[in-house]
Amino acid sequence: MATFESTLKSKLIYVFAINDERHSDCLKIGETTIDEDDGTNLFNNSEALREAANRRIRQYTKTAGIAYQLLHTEISIFMRSGMIMTFNDKQVHHVLERSGIKKKEFADVKGADEWYCCDLETVKKAIQAIKKGETSLKPSDITHGRTPIVFRPEQSEAIKKTRKRFLKGNHMLWNAKMRFGKTLSALQVVKEEEYTRTLILTHRPVVDEGWFEDFGKIFYDRNDYKYGSKNNGEEFGALQRMSAKGIKYVYFASMQDLRGSEQVGGKFDKNDEIFSTPWDFLS
Repeated sequence: MATFESTLKSKLIYVFAINDERHSDCLKIGETTIDEDDGTNLFNNSEALREAANRRIRQYTKTAGIAYQLLHTEISIFMRSGMIMTFNDKQVHHVLERSGIKKKEFADVKGADEWYCCDLETVKKAIQAIKKGETSLKPSDITHGRTPIVFRPEQSEAIKKTRKRFLKGNHMLWNAKMRFGKTLSALQVVKEEEYTRTLILTHRPVVDEGWFEDFGKIFYDRNDYKYGSKNNGEEFGALQRMSAKGIKYVYFASMQDLRGSEQVGGKFDKNDEIFSTPWDFLS
């Protein structure tokens, strides 16, 4: 008996970034196809969609040795008023342009017309606008800085190795040089591992501000995580109360402060709650 394979293909939209100075302020919005299936694997950022997008992106990045980060995938089929409708990447570009979002111009490259100077959340809002039949964004829909950090290959490798190590043990030491990006990478481990209570312990109290800033870059899209320290974010008592309601947190403390506590031989009655907390992760 003869057999037949379906030639039906669905389209999907993908968004990716490249971590280098040249592409630091822009995202690529493109489209590709995926073999039709029963629809169960075509939700946003599903493995099937990501595989199809990666296959397409590698066609024009692999030979150049370019490391990229796939940020979003979404099937281009949707329902409006009971009707099945589709959209394409050109429509996303059109909404962005009519909203004042500029294309990224590369002086020495022709045809690179799918790069836009915006963040991921703005691209998602543009897709939602299309589905609602709109051709531009409201000013409040245009955000800045709401794009996942695009980690360099060595950072991604450190994160991957750490998570793999934690399947067998609970210690990992990074031999990382200055400017490696240890703060961002450590916070990404917290995010991917879904740690409930994380303690950042350092000899340098002054870096609290940096940890707080980087926390915002990593957890910008998560409402279930809070940051706390003596000077930034929430106080420790507030974090404990939030924890009872399902909020996870990252707390920054200095060794200078903690070693003054009576519990570790110091002279001051303080930090008892910190010492008695069952921490999931210490960085």
